[in-house]
Amino acid sequence: MTRESKGKASHWGCVTPVVLVLVAAGIWIALIGKDMIADEPPALCGSRIMEEGETCERYSRSTGKTTDTFGADESRKEQDISKDIFGWIFVAVGGVVGLAGVGLMGLAIKYRPGGPED
Repeated sequence: MTRESKGKASHWGCVTPVVLVLVAAGIWIALIGKDMIADEPPALCGSRIMEEGETCERYSRSTGKTTDTFGADESRKEQDISKDIFGWIFVAVGGVVGLAGVGLMGLAIKYRPGGPED
């Protein structure tokens, strides 16, 4: 390597590892979101896991009376909706991170020394 070639080195030289890390992180985050969407949550009554056919009662702190009664299926469905929402958020964030890596690689190719405009 001559002095001249050292002077022409680009700051884009280390972009490949950065792009690979961004794309891998994006895929990993998206896969976490996919798993969140695909998994079936347990039916919870407070912090206790409910068995099939059980009912859960919510009580009012001020009156001490029952305010709501629901079964295991309803509890599971409510949790599934919120889990799916967060799963799709993870998939979207993973996609954005992965696309950021691809975009960075596009910039590195476009502005590399000896590129199209040189």
